[in-house]
Amino acid sequence: MVAILNFIKKLLRLFIDLSFMVQIIITVIILAFALYWFFDLINCQYLAFLTPVADNITNFMHAYFEESLNKGANNTDGSIFIFIVFLAIVISLLTKVKNFSANSIKKVSRSIDKVKARDEGDFNAQLRAEADQAILEYKNIVLIVRLALKRRSIDDLRPQEEIEKEAKERQDALIGELYTRIKDETPSKFAKSGEQLVITLKEFSHVDKLLYSLDKALEEMREEQRKENWILKYYSVIDAFDDKVLLKDVYYDLQILMKLNLANEIICYGNFCNRYYLEPDGLFEAYLKGVYNTTEPENVWSLVKKY
Repeated sequence: MVAILNFIKKLLRLFIDLSFMVQIIITVIILAFALYWFFDLINCQYLAFLTPVADNITNFMHAYFEESLNKGANNTDGSIFIFIVFLAIVISLLTKVKNFSANSIKKVSRSIDKVKARDEGDFNAQLRAEADQAILEYKNIVLIVRLALKRRSIDDLRPQEEIEKEAKERQDALIGELYTRIKDETPSKFAKSGEQLVITLKEFSHVDKLLYSLDKALEEMREEQRKENWILKYYSVIDAFDDKVLLKDVYYDLQILMKLNLANEIICYGNFCNRYYLEPDGLFEAYLKGVYNTTEPENVWSLVKKY
C-alpha cells in the first residue's frame, strides 16, 4: 500500500514539475509574441523572424473566431492578442492544477504516514506478542533468602565469641523455622546453602503464594525476634528463567544481586518484573529501586505487597 501511495506521490510531483516547465515555456512565448505584436503595431521589424509562426497562429485563430472579433478600430488583426490571452489562461489553469496537485501530495503524504503508523503499530504489536510469548517461557523460579540476626542490647557482658555463637545457632534455627512456615504453601523445593535458603519452583502460577507466604513469615519472625530483643534482617532475591538456562547461572546472577545488601526487601531484575506482570491480579507491585553496577549498570526492582 505504501509503495502505491509513494508511486502516486512521485507522479503528482512529476506533474507539478512538468507544469512548471510548461508555464515557463508559455511565459517566454507570451513575452515573445507580446513584443512581436507591439512591434507590429508600430511597424517595427525587430522580431520579424517570428512572422511565419505569427501567420500560422493568425490563420488558426481566424478559423475559430469571427473577423469582427479579430479586427480593432484601426482594422488591426487581434489574433496574436487573443492567442496571448489564451496562453495566459492556460498558465492560470496550470497554476490551479499545480495547487491541486500540491494539496493532493499533502493528502497522499498524510495517508502514507497513517499507513506507516498502522503498519508500525501492527509490527510492534507482533513484536510485543512474540516477546510476551518468549517471556511466558520463564516458568521456573529461584528465590534466595539470607537471614542476619543481631542482639539489640549493648550491655551483654559475655565474651564476643559466645554472643556470636548464640546468634549463629539462633539464625540457623530461624532458617529451619522459615522453611517450616512456608514449605506447604507451594510445590517448591528447598535447599540450605550456608546462611541462605534456596527455593526453586517450576510453576510460575504459584509465585504469588510463594511471595506472600514468605513476606508474611518473615514479618512475623521479625516481630517475634524483636520481642525477644533480637534484630532480624533478611535479604531476599528472586528471578525467573526458562528451561534453556542452567540453574547454576541463575544462582550466580542472584548472588551478585544479593551482594547489594538491600535489607528487608525482595529484590529482582527487570526480566522477572516483565514475567510477573503477565500474570493476572498480582499481589505485589514492582518499584524501581535504582540503577546498580552489578556486572554492568542494571535496573534493580523491589517487590512490595499491594495490600
